Amino acid sequence: MKRTFFIIFLLLLIAGCAEQEQKVPIEYTDMIGIMAFDYIDEEKKKMTVAIPQYSQEAEESTKIFSVETDLVSQGIVKIERLSDRKIVLNQLRVILVSEEFAREGQLRNVIEHIYRNAEVGNKALIAIVKGRADDLIYGKYPDKPGINFYLNDLLLPTVNTAFNPNTNIHDFIYSVTNPVLDPIIPYLEKKDGKIEITGIALFKGDSMVQTIPPEDAIYIQAMQNEQDLSPLYIELPEDAKVLINLVKSKCIIKGNKDKEQPKLSIHLNIRGTLSEYKSTKADKINTWKEISELEKAINKQLEKDIKSFIEKLNEQELDPIGLSENFRKHTKGKWTREMTDEVISKLEVEVEVKTIIVSAGTLK
Repeated sequence: MKRTFFIIFLLLLIAGCAEQEQKVPIEYTDMIGIMAFDYIDEEKKKMTVAIPQYSQEAEESTKIFSVETDLVSQGIVKIERLSDRKIVLNQLRVILVSEEFAREGQLRNVIEHIYRNAEVGNKALIAIVKGRADDLIYGKYPDKPGINFYLNDLLLPTVNTAFNPNTNIHDFIYSVTNPVLDPIIPYLEKKDGKIEITGIALFKGDSMVQTIPPEDAIYIQAMQNEQDLSPLYIELPEDAKVLINLVKSKCIIKGNKDKEQPKLSIHLNIRGTLSEYKSTKADKINTWKEISELEKAINKQLEKDIKSFIEKLNEQELDPIGLSENFRKHTKGKWTREMTDEVISKLEVEVEVKTIIVSAGTLK
């Protein structure tokens, strides 16, 4: 019996020592903040990482390493050799992917590997980059605190960039594995030494197929029942232009439940403040009657724009809004991506918009 207890004690002691040996002091670790992937060929990819440096003795605020690899884990091992430190992903905040990499359908494999890594939080953000993704990391931004903080702050939502879908790795995995929803991801460009969100990348399955302007992305958010929207810019007939701020929305979508002859009616209610109005006739709205007429004009234009936007998506059998869900939930049995494509390709929609301007400044 004593011998048994002695053996158990030794095993516990050895296990404790092994666990202790695996721990690495934080000063001997490099915590990746940004990962970027560029396309080389079907087998290989270029992986670039940005590691913020917090030591006052560091000559640069960010360490950057690039390697060619066929597997993400293999790339981490190669970078660890270059860094001479333990590489960890606990602080991964942004994943950049070149447009070519996304169009070649390689994004899903990378994100699935990262998603399975217990070190990485689900809120790591994804963005598609025009041109090379590593160009953004190697770029110099003198007026910014560092590329890690710059990109993370840029991709987080603000009042004026609410159109940004802020796609994190959990959102992407959910949508790419969902037969009634296509992924959308922010699209970045480097212009005049600054990084800008210039559009939204649309995916079909694993591959990126096109981009849309931020103004169209607001329609996606509105029809997904996002209540707070970014400022809404509308061009009306006769060269009139309107900007509505503090936009609140509510959308109700009703379908005929018939996937053979699918039809949807979309009712969108919008409330907001008239921030700016410009027209060849007048630059001011002076009476509530004029506001009422403006509301009607906005309704008519938005109905036209939203319907046109949906019809363009339907032609390409894309469903970033999730409209096919209105037919899936009334269908027995398994729903497939092919069924979504069939429904979307022949979907008819009717759009009704009701705009309420709650404030237009001081009326005369």
